[in-house]
Amino acid sequence: MKSKILVTLIAATLGLAAATASAQTYREEQSVRVARADRWEPGAPEGFCRLRVYVDDSARIELHGDQVIVRTNSGGRAHDTGTRCNQPLPAQPVEDFRVTSEGGRGAVVDVVTPSRANGFTAGLTIDDPRGGGDTYELLVAWRNPAAMPVPPVAVAPEPVPPLAAADVVPFDDARACQDRVRRDFLARNDDTAYLEFTAAPSVHDQGPIRERIRGQAWARNRNESRPMSYECLVNYRTNRVLASSYELGPHRTYGSLY
Repeated sequence: MKSKILVTLIAATLGLAAATASAQTYREEQSVRVARADRWEPGAPEGFCRLRVYVDDSARIELHGDQVIVRTNSGGRAHDTGTRCNQPLPAQPVEDFRVTSEGGRGAVVDVVTPSRANGFTAGLTIDDPRGGGDTYELLVAWRNPAAMPVPPVAVAPEPVPPLAAADVVPFDDARACQDRVRRDFLARNDDTAYLEFTAAPSVHDQGPIRERIRGQAWARNRNESRPMSYECLVNYRTNRVLASSYELGPHRTYGSLY
């Protein structure tokens, strides 16, 4: 009898541990294009974003270019509720980067300054320990020392010196695929559209220098939500996405070549 009880307790403990591990590794990602503030100035020397995000327990927030990315760490689904910026986060070094909380009851931790090493992506974590969720308002600001007015006509870029080995950003093939799919999707939809990548994509070898990446996402706008599947063909020797496609239904497939 004692042996049977012991086996039952062990099984229950293992089941609880597995459920806990599953909860800890759960991630849901939302990526949306930021709304433009009243004065949209990509060449301004002072930049800012007013983050407005709903969080229930814990979420990781990132800024990359003109995208705000919300990843739910635990609790209810975290999501953007109206972030506005006066310019994209520059893809170059910034100065005086700072985050100021203007609304919300929890804590802001693990703030990461954009740099070449992280692909010029800013990040922070919001921990909301109380029951239920809350909307957080944060001011993210920076000084853009290389800012200059946008020229009235296109000009040829100056040659870029080669990077030192320590400055080279590792190529993230999965992220490059998702960025490509996001670009194609947003180009075909209105300003309220966004994607939520729901899980890590799978990678399949396609020869000595190529791989195929497949994943799932939710395509949403103000009126509807649809499941999406997507895939990319990547040359990981040249760090290029060669082709991408996504499918919203049995007869609605979109794709693009590099």
